[in-house]
Amino acid sequence: MASTDFRRLVENWRSAPSFEGDLVHVRVLPAREARCEDLDPPLSGPLTERLAGKGVTQLYSHQARAVRLIRNGENVVLVSGTASGKTLCYQIPIAERILEDPARTALLMFPTKALAQDQLRSLHRLDVPGLAASTYDGDLPSEQRPRIRKKANVILTNPDMLHYGILPHHGLWGSFLSRLDYVVIDEIHYLRGMFGSHTAQIVRRLRRLAAHYGARPTFVLTSATIGNPAELADRLTGLEVSLVEGNGAPTGERVTALWNPPLEDAEQGSRRSPLFDTTDLYVDLVRRGTHTIVFGRSRKTAELLHIYSTRRLGPLADRIAPYRAGYTANDRRRTEQRLFSGELLGITATNALELGIDVGGLDAALLCTFPGTVSSYRQQAGRAGRSRDMSLVVLVAGEDALDQYFMHHPDELFDRPPEAAVVNPDNPSVLDGHLSCAAHELPLTHSDRKYFGEGLEEAAPRLVGGGDLRQEGSRLHWTGHRSPARRISLRSSSNRSFVLYDLDTRRRMGELEWERAFSDAHEGAVYLHMGRTYLIHRIDLRRAEILARRTEVSYYTEPSIDKDLSVLDVEQDGRLGPAGHCLGWVKVSSQVVGFRRKYRRGAQGNRRVNRLDLPPVEIETQAFWFTLPDEMLAQAGLDRRNAPGALHAAEHTMIAMMPLFAICDRSDIGGLSTAYHHDTGGAVFFIHDGYQGGAGIAPAAYRVGKDLTAATIETLRRCPCAAGCPSCVQSPKCGNFNEPLSKHGALRLLETAAKTW
Repeated sequence: MASTDFRRLVENWRSAPSFEGDLVHVRVLPAREARCEDLDPPLSGPLTERLAGKGVTQLYSHQARAVRLIRNGENVVLVSGTASGKTLCYQIPIAERILEDPARTALLMFPTKALAQDQLRSLHRLDVPGLAASTYDGDLPSEQRPRIRKKANVILTNPDMLHYGILPHHGLWGSFLSRLDYVVIDEIHYLRGMFGSHTAQIVRRLRRLAAHYGARPTFVLTSATIGNPAELADRLTGLEVSLVEGNGAPTGERVTALWNPPLEDAEQGSRRSPLFDTTDLYVDLVRRGTHTIVFGRSRKTAELLHIYSTRRLGPLADRIAPYRAGYTANDRRRTEQRLFSGELLGITATNALELGIDVGGLDAALLCTFPGTVSSYRQQAGRAGRSRDMSLVVLVAGEDALDQYFMHHPDELFDRPPEAAVVNPDNPSVLDGHLSCAAHELPLTHSDRKYFGEGLEEAAPRLVGGGDLRQEGSRLHWTGHRSPARRISLRSSSNRSFVLYDLDTRRRMGELEWERAFSDAHEGAVYLHMGRTYLIHRIDLRRAEILARRTEVSYYTEPSIDKDLSVLDVEQDGRLGPAGHCLGWVKVSSQVVGFRRKYRRGAQGNRRVNRLDLPPVEIETQAFWFTLPDEMLAQAGLDRRNAPGALHAAEHTMIAMMPLFAICDRSDIGGLSTAYHHDTGGAVFFIHDGYQGGAGIAPAAYRVGKDLTAATIETLRRCPCAAGCPSCVQSPKCGNFNEPLSKHGALRLLETAAKTW
């Protein structure tokens, strides 16, 4: 058993004067026995021996069901919890095929390099005769790549390398592709929004090239629990898939606690930083010898948690470490090994360790603020308790509206269905770029509609007219000499980006998406990069460069943004009570016109708005909106003078609640509210996708309009602040400095709409 009784420990935290926060809820999830099934036909002797060497003598029920389907050549999406053995579901069929014929191949795609490295170790431990596995990603030295292409029959890669390094050079991979039996796409819940939309088109290009070389691989997709696994798998692959869900793996008893930092100002709704409360709990667990992982939502959070903890742990500080993207591959591998071996007692990490990396036996997981979705919460919570011992999970809330929603509605965290993950591979801004890539790989023909859909017919004239493709008979050819893959950003709808440089060293620091550079990295902006603070010196539009200088300042910056929105097309027009409820296409123009400095507590400074001269950014995207007739405003006690604050607050809170229903971040969404809009003829607030062509978020939210509105009303009702705070109506992304906002006006407005439901 675990050395600590976590039920008793959390009760001690509740009463101990050194822990000032509020233990708002404790739930104990019971242990679960294993459910196993046999395979028919059974595994071969050599494979049985190797699995036994890993401690696997029987397959869990979900593993056996998945293996049966994959053996039969069915495309499968497997949905199961963390540490449930999803990896074996595809390792077994791959191993069986290679034992039969070592010339057969498999391609395994993971969303992160760390996960690919972990899976490579797992395959090596399986030690299957004839199975030659290797990673093929940006960390692989170029001089080793020809040998890997020639020798490996199992390649582990990621969407980026597939897009930039493999598909454009498919001639080098012709032999591998001609023998391709399996394609694995792991952790598909991670493939959402723009990244997922691009990945879906990459998969279609892979299918097309495999068919060109004579292969029809079986696809195996895996995921943590999400609301629409079969739909997402279909959208990612363009194929019909069979769903396998459930979890036959055993688990120990789990104690889950929700912890709310203390209020510092009840009227303003401000709370103590969750960093401090998380550090308190982390230090206590490490001192008790409890193997603990702490998740932060950002790189900076993970670093600060580590720094604060090392200052208090004395000699034990050598037994904790941080982990995040941005470290060298060697540093990450060394930390992973220390964690797996048990040398480390604690690790602070970003969601880089949320995915299915084998992190050994951990007793406790601390989550410093809600990770954004129920799916991610369950993934992170599942990192603790990888044995049958008792484990502990603690969610430490932040001030964000969603965090506080779960503090007041704990049952929602445990019992509500997981959110849907949305992708939109038919977005023309995504599709056009990948059609150009496909034409570079092989000339496009009408038969390619089976991969790219009817959108191919609409895109062809655009691409020919724009000079990207030329038509020769019934075939479309890429007009350039080099692959267009490098022009495409997989995490954005735009092909344009800025390169960020350190002004003093001229060191290239990275790239920044064009759409977000003006708001995040304008001249005078404070910019955080790898835990360091920079001041943006200049943004060069002509050369697409941003120059930044390392600095230390007592403030951060907020952009002032002018936004205009026009309705292009109304696809659905419904009602929620007296309010109109619409879905359609809009044109959004955003222009950063200035910024102001916001000083940290105790620091003084001028908060005037500094003007900027930057071009607008325009996108055409999907949106849903609510139109509010004058009589409804009157019933809510609102007029043209105070309606703007109510509409603005309703828009902010509804955006904050959207991750309850669709997997998204605030940065994926935008909004606009006004007491009079030229296209609707009255008061309205819009919520739109933040990407050109849309990412599929607005349609998903429109479908749950009533539930979304109800969650927004509940958040406004229960927040204890007097006039609005970060836990209800204030947004960290607001381009109007959160002005004007009326919490009570928003509540009256939405309650008036809900009365007639």
